[in-house]
Amino acid sequence: MASPPSIDSRAAVAPLAALAARYDDRRPDRWAQVPEPLDAAIAQDVELAEAGRVARAPLVTELARRFEFPARYLDAILLVPRERFVLPEDVAASADDTPLPLDRAGHATVSAPHAYLLTYSLLGLAPGDHVLELGTGTGYGAALARRILGPTGHVTSIEIDPALHARAARLLGARPDRRGDDEALASSSAGPSDEGASVALLCGDGRSLAERALARGRTPFSERPWKVAVTYALTEPPAALEERLADGGVLVAPVGAWEGHQELMRVERRQGALLREVHGAVRYVAERGQP
Repeated sequence: MASPPSIDSRAAVAPLAALAARYDDRRPDRWAQVPEPLDAAIAQDVELAEAGRVARAPLVTELARRFEFPARYLDAILLVPRERFVLPEDVAASADDTPLPLDRAGHATVSAPHAYLLTYSLLGLAPGDHVLELGTGTGYGAALARRILGPTGHVTSIEIDPALHARAARLLGARPDRRGDDEALASSSAGPSDEGASVALLCGDGRSLAERALARGRTPFSERPWKVAVTYALTEPPAALEERLADGGVLVAPVGAWEGHQELMRVERRQGALLREVHGAVRYVAERGQP
């Protein structure tokens, strides 16, 4: 693991908060779509990138204290610039271990960093794996997964909101790709790079597109089974997705009828049987319907 400097958390966050002020008042409406030039300015701000990394160092230390995450997972938290994936007005809070909103109605968030790592640890993500993510948001979870999986891995991520899909594609460096699922409203992709695994982004209904991907069995890139991460709460276990898991495939999803009663569920197909586990209470935004 890359060793974060030992630094008081308040002192670590102060430079990030100061530099974030550059982007606080760029837009009259914080809930409007983020313009491409503003995303580019944040991405090219070298001082902000370094301040963000320093601000995340205490978070990495705290996650290492609270959980037994692999070093590779903690490296991803340190190295992936979360400040690029939140709304510009929330850059100052991007090193906090809390979810941050992406729309006025609360339909979408960038989840807390630890929430992604909990899901990835239950999936057993390792270099070379292939991940199917339902709920791209702005792409922060996909960016973390790319780092964890490395250049031999692959991430396919599905987002129902066209505006979020477009921003995620921009932030992840993905270009339009006609080879995506023909049921998707849009698709884009990026090959393996210094950021890690290749990524394919699809816009459309998560369940429908995920069922089609899983129905093909093993991933189109290798003989490895899909590992499926659902990033929003389902009211009941996703039977259609579970039935399509190949042997060795794993699915992790928050399940619960309402926000205060959700549990993180893990399902694995092993020698033909589905094995189910429940891993504690969680709180996620609800699943959204067809666009």
